[in-house]
Amino acid sequence: MTAPKQRKNTSWEDLTPWDKAAEWYSVAPEIAEQVMALAKRHAEHQWAMDQKRAEHEQRMDVRVWVTQLAALAIGLINVLVLAIVAWHYADTGNVVPGLTVFGAGAGLTAGAYGVGKMLGNRAASKKGSAQT
Repeated sequence: MTAPKQRKNTSWEDLTPWDKAAEWYSVAPEIAEQVMALAKRHAEHQWAMDQKRAEHEQRMDVRVWVTQLAALAIGLINVLVLAIVAWHYADTGNVVPGLTVFGAGAGLTAGAYGVGKMLGNRAASKKGSAQT
């Protein structure tokens, strides 16, 4: 083991990581190489996990978008069916029940769409704040 270089009135905590690594390598190169190999494997693993996480989040974003698009289409079809049912009620002379069915159904459809949109926006804002 060789003696470490003389430092200028600085403590170990004040050194930059690179200075610490250089000093450590000068004292115990075999241990420093093992630690560097471990650090490299850890960094590679972390990079791979970050890559997988980003791919997963991208797939989930697409799935959320497709789900919202499907919900919108189903909601529009529902309102169309309710309009047909209300028209049928009006043809049979029952205008008030027809408007009640249409209004209640359309209101519930709009509420379900609004809640879904709110939850989607909340999830997106949480995701955005977690990344920063």
